[in-house]
Amino acid sequence: MIRLFVYGTLKKGFRNAFYLENTHCLGEFITDPVYAMYDFGNYPAVSEMGKTAIEGEVYEIDEELLASIDRLEWYPEYYQRVLIETSFGSAWMYVVNESLCVEKIKISGTWL
Repeated sequence: MIRLFVYGTLKKGFRNAFYLENTHCLGEFITDPVYAMYDFGNYPAVSEMGKTAIEGEVYEIDEELLASIDRLEWYPEYYQRVLIETSFGSAWMYVVNESLCVEKIKISGTWL
């Protein structure tokens, strides 16, 4: 199984949560404070250049679902995937290049 850390519209209660409704949620996780979260309007984006901890959820998914979520997240053209360590083991997380965040508003590490 593949683990995926989600922090925005894929979280429970948000508009893309249906992608993960038939998967196993391992639980909530907060990253180390080494990221920055930005408001991109209808969704957040995270860069690896910051001092903010990101709150999210970790799921177990299969390769087919990962490919589907890659398409949703415009991977690899827009988002990149990085492997992070969580309390549930290594998990993929989507990040953007800091250059895409120049005109965006930096927000806390929690997408509401």
